[in-house]
Amino acid sequence: MATTNTCKKCGCEDSFMPSPAPCPTPQGCPNPEPCSEVIDAQCVIYTGPNIMCGQQVLIATNTDLATALEAIVTQLCAPA
Repeated sequence: MATTNTCKKCGCEDSFMPSPAPCPTPQGCPNPEPCSEVIDAQCVIYTGPNIMCGQQVLIATNTDLATALEAIVTQLCAPA
């Protein structure tokens, strides 16, 4: 049986890949499928150059997506 990595607190563990559940009827399957995979935002790492807001680094290279989104919201909601 094949294995796949699943992310848990951004540490990967091997687990058996379950077979996808069959659709009950062709009408029951959305086309295209909306989400074939869901990945925790803490496990997605931004690897591009630093994202700046003026002279301030807003999103640093190697920041996880959850932290990056929090920084963006904080910046947008900060009083002017």
